[in-house]
Amino acid sequence: MKQISTLILFLLLIFSNPIYAGFEFCQGSGSEGGSDTFQQQISLNGIIEVGELPIGISGIEISLTSPVDIDVQLYDKETGEKIIHWPNGILSSAGNKSVVYHDLLIEWSGYNGDGTGPGNEYIKISGNNDPLAPTNRAFIMKVFGYKAGLADVDYSWDGANCDDSASGNGSFKQQIVQDAIVNIGDIPTGISDLNIKLESPVDVDIQLYDKDNGKAIIAWPNGLLNKGTTSSISYEGMVIEWSGYNGDGTNLGHEYIKISGETTKNLTMKAFGYRSGLATVNYSWGAGNGGGGNNSGDTTSSEEAIVKGELLSLVNAARSQGRNCGGTFYPATTPVTWNSKLYQAALGHSEDMATNNYFSHTGLNGQHAGSRITAAGYSWSTYGENIAAGYFSAQSVIDGWLTSSGHCKNIMNASVTNMGVAKATGGSYGIYWTQVFAKPQ
Repeated sequence: MKQISTLILFLLLIFSNPIYAGFEFCQGSGSEGGSDTFQQQISLNGIIEVGELPIGISGIEISLTSPVDIDVQLYDKETGEKIIHWPNGILSSAGNKSVVYHDLLIEWSGYNGDGTGPGNEYIKISGNNDPLAPTNRAFIMKVFGYKAGLADVDYSWDGANCDDSASGNGSFKQQIVQDAIVNIGDIPTGISDLNIKLESPVDVDIQLYDKDNGKAIIAWPNGLLNKGTTSSISYEGMVIEWSGYNGDGTNLGHEYIKISGETTKNLTMKAFGYRSGLATVNYSWGAGNGGGGNNSGDTTSSEEAIVKGELLSLVNAARSQGRNCGGTFYPATTPVTWNSKLYQAALGHSEDMATNNYFSHTGLNGQHAGSRITAAGYSWSTYGENIAAGYFSAQSVIDGWLTSSGHCKNIMNASVTNMGVAKATGGSYGIYWTQVFAKPQ
């Protein structure tokens, strides 16, 4: 999530979907301080993203109050470094501690809470030398729940540098419900050159409506655009392109909308699900936003950056030392590099396992790892896949894989050059991991 004032699609979404509510530092006049509150769902033994703290916000104070025991987490969005995290963060203790991080003073109550209960924790962020200095780093705040429940998030800030940028991008998650239509979000007037891509491991159909008169612009079978393949239409001065209900060519659950020019009407985007699942919605708009709907690119999301920061160094550290995998010795080998397409292949499988509560290399649609990698747009000559469930830290899942001969062999395989790893919460194990290695053709 970039500067909050510019994420119009996301901000409008949160009013209809409180589970994905987040911080709104740039409401009202923007440059002034303020305060607000929202509720956040807490998952049993799961990590939930609370929201982003963008660059340019001063005097941040956040209190999270819950009847269940929770642990607040804070990550550097760019590097994925764990600033607040038990047990691996810079701040990781039970009691109140603070640290100077990139000239910002970050204070945390500690995992035992603020003294009123283990579910009541706080974070404070201010300038180290000047308390009113704005944040110079973007942070991601998350929360781990020891029990399922609901938390109140109260936050305040002293000022915000809210630049209503003419361009930007963002990403969020959306639950897809079987045989039902869910609201993705509202698109207001005045947004230029908008691209939206919805990616889901399950088959979905995007829908787009004129909010003012209810006209179905994109909908099967009765929309102005209703075909299985790519088509476009001129509507109220906008050129609207849709991938079609058969998707963008990589997967039936991968569809896009592209609106060229400036939006002249208030629009509402929805999605119909043929099965339940979790979708990732990526969107961008504005000057220089020439990417079409079927150009997935290799842009790294905030969640991806965090997982990359956690796993890539651990894997390459393991590959840098010779080791026995079962009865076979594997010598030290070259490091692998991160690949966003492999991450997407891994993410789709982790989300599918978590959503549908199963554990297997074979997806419920019959696809194996090679098919998922191909569908993500990666042309491979060789590949390997590791999966795991029930491990709640990067170190523990790597340790688990390295003690298993088959998984260890995949990690130490000298013939692979790229890697992507993704995790998803849910299901009976609480968390599911997929690790994909490959070498391009």
